Amino acid sequence: MNLCFKRCSPEIQTAFGTNPPWFLWNKDRVRQMYIKLWLPGLLKLLAAFGIIAICYLHFWFWNAVSYLEEVDSESSIYDFIVVGAGSAGAVVSSRLSENGSTLPSTPFSWNYQTEPQKFGHAASVGHRSNWPRGKGIGGSSILNFLLYVRGNKHDYDHWAALGNEGWSYEDVLPFFKKSEKNTGRFIDGNMLNLYYNSLSATHRIEEFHGKEGCLTVEDRSWKSNLPQAFIDAGLELGFHHVDINGHNQTGFTTPQLTSEHGARCSTYSAFLKNTHKYPNLKVITFAQVQKVLINESKQAYGVQYKRRGELITAIAAKEIILSAGAIETPKILMLSGVGPREHLEQHKIKVKADRRVGENLQDHVYVPLTPLVHNDTSASLVNPLNLMAWWDYFVHGAGQYSSNGVDGMAFKSSKNCEPDWPDIQLHFLSYSVASDHGVRFIVICVRHLMGLEEKAWKEIFEPLSHLDTASILATLVRPRSRGWIRLRSADPSHQPIIDPQYYSNPHDIQVMLEALQFAQETLNTTAMKKHLRLHNAQHPYCHHFLGDSESYLECLIQHMSATLHHPVGSCKMGPSTDLDAVVDPQLSLKTILPHVDLSRHNRVYGIKGLRVADASVMPVIPNGNINAPVIMIGEKAAHMILEYHRNGSDQKPLQLDSLTFSQKIGDEL
Repeated sequence: MNLCFKRCSPEIQTAFGTNPPWFLWNKDRVRQMYIKLWLPGLLKLLAAFGIIAICYLHFWFWNAVSYLEEVDSESSIYDFIVVGAGSAGAVVSSRLSENGSTLPSTPFSWNYQTEPQKFGHAASVGHRSNWPRGKGIGGSSILNFLLYVRGNKHDYDHWAALGNEGWSYEDVLPFFKKSEKNTGRFIDGNMLNLYYNSLSATHRIEEFHGKEGCLTVEDRSWKSNLPQAFIDAGLELGFHHVDINGHNQTGFTTPQLTSEHGARCSTYSAFLKNTHKYPNLKVITFAQVQKVLINESKQAYGVQYKRRGELITAIAAKEIILSAGAIETPKILMLSGVGPREHLEQHKIKVKADRRVGENLQDHVYVPLTPLVHNDTSASLVNPLNLMAWWDYFVHGAGQYSSNGVDGMAFKSSKNCEPDWPDIQLHFLSYSVASDHGVRFIVICVRHLMGLEEKAWKEIFEPLSHLDTASILATLVRPRSRGWIRLRSADPSHQPIIDPQYYSNPHDIQVMLEALQFAQETLNTTAMKKHLRLHNAQHPYCHHFLGDSESYLECLIQHMSATLHHPVGSCKMGPSTDLDAVVDPQLSLKTILPHVDLSRHNRVYGIKGLRVADASVMPVIPNGNINAPVIMIGEKAAHMILEYHRNGSDQKPLQLDSLTFSQKIGDEL
């Protein structure tokens, strides 16, 4: 019997026994209970936020502050200048610095937004799509979901068929393998249920995967029962458990990640972290490139960048490589005078080369089948109070925080698509929009990443925010719609205008319908029903349609579509016969278009000493997550550049010291 209750009268003690109600407690007891209940929670909260703060500061230090150094405001000369240090730029810088001097210039995200979309994103604020891109060393590989997916072999054979010699699957596979250090199940020979098991394990290893590269690729170290349920669902539907980066992509799998011992392996970690190996590599952070400097002979000779409010010029003796990504690279080119003539003249920018820069923009779009309520333990990425999960992560490189939350992946062809070149992808996630509780500072922030309107959040997801929920993302991976990027103004600090024009080709809507039906079929398997059920709340904008009808699914496409954050193609690679191409198969802008009447088409000769090496050069988007293909482009670009200069290029290096340079081109600065 507690002390405060003993102070009550014997009658009250007799009436209530040894468990008095709260209203009979005195103030001392109430104070004791408050301390007992709230103090542990407060300590856990402080500890969790302390851990998060340490992680943030560590991340900030290694991605930016560790590279703080004084930069000479006078012009400096380098062999190569790499603009951007993202998934491709970090690779290019690392590889080139093994052979010469290189300057890669670079909170952690460029928070772009698209123009309002005519179709799709109707439940997003302003009908706009949020496009965060990595703002730090490692680029978007410091933000992405770590999925190691190369795309399909036919993607690259198609690139080659378009006239891009040297970009077939056979040509690019060695560069995928060069980067890869795969430690997962597809290396150790444990390939049970893979239907191409007629090949020997050794042959499979040598043919498809690398083991000696810089980029660690591994299996997830933490799994609930959901990944196996997803694989079983695929087997139930007649699909195989496959290595999606191997012989055949169609089937179900648990994806491999670009991580090492459970921690993210960005291109910074893989290629630039140990830059002391390369004393000839200079990395400059907090610098934003304004433009590429091009002389009257159409020779790119330097870049102008802004750092701490000061304009600084860097000179390239050999080449400049733009690796700023599918948004910033076309922006920099247009600011430099390379782009559509009419558009540049509209902003009073002197035209150096009339090219279709900013066209051919492509992206992967998805529609979530969600929320799925489950009774299994999910990868709770949004619970910072789980101290044991933090312990497992930091000490053992395991536990829930070593998971990216993507429990499964599947590829399938729609009914009018080539059977071995899928146009549908499923991502099975152990969380949903409801998982972030609608709070902006939570780690995952799914609701705000999608830009979801208040109405959709309140009526569908908020009532389930206290439950473990999951999602299946029906994804369109071979879209036919094309968008564009334009300058908002001639001011480099202004973000460009981005319009992906989702679903502008009606074919994409039909394929997305089939993708959603595939997601429903997967959810309705016996294997998945053991763990999950679809919440029966209909979308507030689609309640007047039957839940399983095509009209309802079309309504979901119209309102719930979201980007998978894979913008590509805005500086298209193509042969000289392709009038829409910006770079040639060597990723160079120097190619002359001999078949074009220059006076009639207002085209000028190309630019020497300038290449592009990032996602913007992709002529057609690969049918999978794009981080691995962008890294491959970086590897291949570095190889081509080094081979070009080893074999004796037709371009003479600039022989200018800083003083001569400043005197010669001072008027342009």
